[in-house]
Amino acid sequence: MENKKEVAKNILMALGILGIIPMVMLAPGLAKILPLLQKIDTARINQELKRLHKRGLVEIIKHKNGITSIKLTKKGKEKLKRYEIDNLKTEKPTKWDKKWRIIIFDISIKKNFARDLLRRRMKKLGFYKLQSSVFVHPYPCYEIVIFIREYFDVNDEVKYIEAEKIENDDKLIEYFFT
Repeated sequence: MENKKEVAKNILMALGILGIIPMVMLAPGLAKILPLLQKIDTARINQELKRLHKRGLVEIIKHKNGITSIKLTKKGKEKLKRYEIDNLKTEKPTKWDKKWRIIIFDISIKKNFARDLLRRRMKKLGFYKLQSSVFVHPYPCYEIVIFIREYFDVNDEVKYIEAEKIENDDKLIEYFFT
């Protein structure tokens, strides 16, 4: 049996995928459509939806035609983004294309907190710290970098570069491939 936090997370992620869900779908059919909710019984889903509504994460809308629908609130979308950033992973292709992905940033002292979080996220994702504000990765990760810089609101301060050669890349090759 999944804990409340996991059920809530799965419901928010399902809403993020589907957008607005008609309440009619919360009958047994929803669990069959979404792998995220397959193992959770309908009563648990409905119970957790009520909790999410009380916390201001979802909006329950009753339509004139008798159908009730559920959608994420702004607060719910922010919570979903936090789940998404925690689940980010770089994909390792079967063969390396011999390109380095270099992420450079110059984030002002006013955004010190965002800069520190960005550095920690890059390390967690397996990027190599070449310098204080320069990270390197061998695999395609443009979409991840875009998501991270939007999440931390540092779009203009973070740049993505692809290069075929980095001088003295022995440490990088050792870090990623041995």
